[in-house]
Amino acid sequence: MKTSFAVCFATIYGITLRIAFGFLGEVLQVMSIVFLFLSPVIIGFLTVWLWPKKYYLSGVQAFFIPWLTSLVILVITMAFDVEGSICWIMIFPFFAIAAGIGGIMARRFRKPDPDQIIEFDFEKKDTLKISLLLLTPLFAGLIEGDRTSSREDMNISRTVIINASISKVWHELININDISAKEKDYSLATFMGFPPHIKTTLDSPYVGGKRKAIYEKGLYFDETITQLEKEKLLVLDIKTDPAKIPPTVMDEHIIIGGKHLDILQDTYTLEKLSETSCRITLSSHFYINTPINWYAGIWAKYMMKDILQSELNLIEKRSAGKL
Repeated sequence: MKTSFAVCFATIYGITLRIAFGFLGEVLQVMSIVFLFLSPVIIGFLTVWLWPKKYYLSGVQAFFIPWLTSLVILVITMAFDVEGSICWIMIFPFFAIAAGIGGIMARRFRKPDPDQIIEFDFEKKDTLKISLLLLTPLFAGLIEGDRTSSREDMNISRTVIINASISKVWHELININDISAKEKDYSLATFMGFPPHIKTTLDSPYVGGKRKAIYEKGLYFDETITQLEKEKLLVLDIKTDPAKIPPTVMDEHIIIGGKHLDILQDTYTLEKLSETSCRITLSSHFYINTPINWYAGIWAKYMMKDILQSELNLIEKRSAGKL
């Protein structure tokens, strides 16, 4: 029973903190060091600190028990649409490890008396310190704001060799149009929440031409041809208006065109290998803007590689007659 209390109290604290950061989004950033690292450290600290002292916790237990609290927070916030699945899938490993660090810290500070019971008496020195600790993310969040975020530009490329003439591949590239259900590539990126591609329109296959890539859930990209060499090169500048993209497409923190992520340019390069084969490369230039680019970049690169590969797979299937 007391073990359940430890997890429940830390869970309620974590959810309350998330709601507070969401409600005060203008001054408290969810995408911040305070929320992404300090908050789970405190959640993990609380979980172990409130764990019944009659149960001795090893270092391994102190590290992994807070993962349970993190998982409960994940389930509840997803169930009530407080947080999107794609955001949680990406951040959970980082969040849980930070909570585990907090758990180890709490184990070191716990008094060895197995009969001691923690009571919420604000006259007690330790309890007062814990109470002040609970408010730390709010004060620290106000100070941090978005000061720790920094932009990092990235370039990702994927290449496939297609057993079809370069003229056929070029034709399929500039005439994607409607994508049937059997043509859709349901990759892991799709499973994580990125909407499937449903159609692409192009008004003119020349420099200045306007292309629109449309995905499910209301996601779309307005693209302009800035460079074009027939059967060799196609460069598209991408403009996305975040105000026109529903926040439910993926997650409110991963709005393409928002302050944390934007896709700027796609480049298709074709190279003739023989009369019946060619190489096509799709490169994407995008940026991320977070306080943990080193971690977010791992996911961003993986997602973009998956998305680019899906686009090339479609062209390959159509060009090579694999459908």
